[in-house]
Amino acid sequence: MQTVILAGGEGTRLRPLTSDTPKPLVKILGESAIERLLKRLRACGIRSAVLCTHFRADRLEEELGPQKCGVYLKYRREETPLGTAGCVRSAWNGGDVLVLSGDGVCGVDYRAVAEFHRSSGADVTIVAKKVDDPREYGLITVGKEQRITGFLEKPGYDECLTDLANTGVYVISKEVMRRIPEGEKTDFAQDVFPQLLAEGKRLFAYIDDSYWYDIGDIPSLIKCQTELLGADGKSKLVIGGASVGKDAVVSSGTVIEDGAAVGSGSRILASLISERASIGAGAEICEAVVCRGVTAGKGLIMKRFSALGEDCVVGSDVTVEEGVRVAPRTRIPDGAIVRTDISSGNYSELAFGEGGEVLGVSGLRDVFRFGCAAGTALNADRITVGGCGDGFEAVSLGLRSAGTGVYGIRGAGFGETVFCARKLGCSHFVYAEGGIIFASASTLDLPRAQERKTEQAYNRLPLDSDSAAVMTDGSAASDLYIRHLKALMPKEPKIRPTIRTDCLREAEVFKKAFSVGEGESVTFSVASDRRTVSALTEEAVISYEDLVILCCRSYFLKRKSVVLPPRAPLVCDRLAQESRSSVTRGACGSGELSLFCCDPLELIAEVTSYVTERGISLEAAAAELPKIVYTRKTLDAPKGLPAIMSENFEGLRAGSDIVLESGGARAFVRPAKSGRALSLYIESVSAEAAGELSADIARRLSGAKGKEPQA
Repeated sequence: MQTVILAGGEGTRLRPLTSDTPKPLVKILGESAIERLLKRLRACGIRSAVLCTHFRADRLEEELGPQKCGVYLKYRREETPLGTAGCVRSAWNGGDVLVLSGDGVCGVDYRAVAEFHRSSGADVTIVAKKVDDPREYGLITVGKEQRITGFLEKPGYDECLTDLANTGVYVISKEVMRRIPEGEKTDFAQDVFPQLLAEGKRLFAYIDDSYWYDIGDIPSLIKCQTELLGADGKSKLVIGGASVGKDAVVSSGTVIEDGAAVGSGSRILASLISERASIGAGAEICEAVVCRGVTAGKGLIMKRFSALGEDCVVGSDVTVEEGVRVAPRTRIPDGAIVRTDISSGNYSELAFGEGGEVLGVSGLRDVFRFGCAAGTALNADRITVGGCGDGFEAVSLGLRSAGTGVYGIRGAGFGETVFCARKLGCSHFVYAEGGIIFASASTLDLPRAQERKTEQAYNRLPLDSDSAAVMTDGSAASDLYIRHLKALMPKEPKIRPTIRTDCLREAEVFKKAFSVGEGESVTFSVASDRRTVSALTEEAVISYEDLVILCCRSYFLKRKSVVLPPRAPLVCDRLAQESRSSVTRGACGSGELSLFCCDPLELIAEVTSYVTERGISLEAAAAELPKIVYTRKTLDAPKGLPAIMSENFEGLRAGSDIVLESGGARAFVRPAKSGRALSLYIESVSAEAAGELSADIARRLSGAKGKEPQA
């Protein structure tokens, strides 16, 4: 069996460690990742391998030579990257192939993997490992006999129903290798494996219980270093030739490499001090990386996950804030506080909430950087930006700096921004008022792949204030929006609507577009999420769900189809059948939600239109609806959530939700994108039925098997 090692990646998330160094040469406990791998191969009886190289190929080949650690090496250099499968195909010698990642740190027994592959008769064997946080890995799902049933590529937590990570260790049969086109860019995980699975080929998972680390970024490198030290029975490692000054404290998880020097009175915790680095007296370095050749004066402070690149010269009393990365050979003067990355971009934590809310961005500089990242990630010609204030200006400038044109709707409300984005032909919009919302104009959500691209761009991009694209005044679309609402409103509405909202623009548009009629007084209240609404009459409170059902009835009267979010009331589907209309459940990336699902003013207009057309009050219209109890809860996520979801909610998947039905109640369960909570939505005939189903879900989440749900 041939062994091929993939060693051509740039390792951008690990910069500045990999700015000048191939990722396989990054050291773990004083030994490069590739040396560890070669020793592991030798221990498993493998004596030769082919390395596929690209980034800094000369340095890698010079460092390893024709033989290293008892393994004979050949090299296949890619001038143009061909993807994982494409480069292995270029190095293939005609037999089965063991494919390895040159930067993986693991204890896999490759002989056992090869034997499993032979005995199972597999076309492909993938080594899998259970992980605590699955979001940053390609995942696999398995059935009986460890046969692979599906793939998930770095999903959001709401999509994780497995905790089995693809380690990048494969055995590929020669029959599969023949299928891979020569000289074409092809990827195993994205191209080859899904196609084989669709054809019913035999793909198996070898689930390994030894250690495995993907040292993809600085936090994972620090974690790998700390845990390997613990596995070796060590709390720290000071390699011979390193010096540690008087009264310095070197705490657990720290590695100080050969030739490095740490000054007296310093405190080093769970950090990497690379060879030839010199740290002055009184330093405080916590979970950080100092690359080789760095020279730093006294009083250096480095906070968690920060990094100083190779040969940096740092003055005295310098502070490097959390997550900040400094490019190689940078000079930092005395007393500086380094708050953002130098030459490579800010490592600030960026995340997305459930409704497109952008989390972890504070201050205009961060908002500008987010605009740059969003424009770069989408590579869109135009994006609509609504909202007001400095945030509107900062995100617009950031988008334009990334070369993305902006349709600016200054002062627009949320629903108005969605409407304008659609009318202007923009696939996405940004809403900036009291925070940032970045979402698809169709579904008010982003695919995880787009979220991830934006996060990565935010963490890597340099700041660049040169505007490369223009802002176009989109106020004409706002005029269309007001005319659209006026057209929906009946001339003599049967209710007298008023609105409660914290958005001044919504209140202003409401006054312009809505007629005041005779009859029932109704107050519509807009929630803080900017899209859900409830109604208050003299005698009743009408829920958002009931208002959505009435909007659907309004559409059906007009012979219009409806596109709803997955969790909209199920009654709408039955009403559509009775009216010979149609309801589509939109999902992320598909369909365009009906505007009343996105815009409170549209919803109010549709409800007003419906009750006027019927000639009845809103209370009477609501009284006609089925008596359904709607329950929404947020639950803390238990430890080991992916495994629990897979084992205790097996076969209950419906899109991004887990759906359970029992005793007149139907529940939708979805992990939050953070993985720290679960969103629970229940429709039931009574509070008691909802309580019973809630209890069943709680039992399942605790690890106990629940009762069998109805089909």
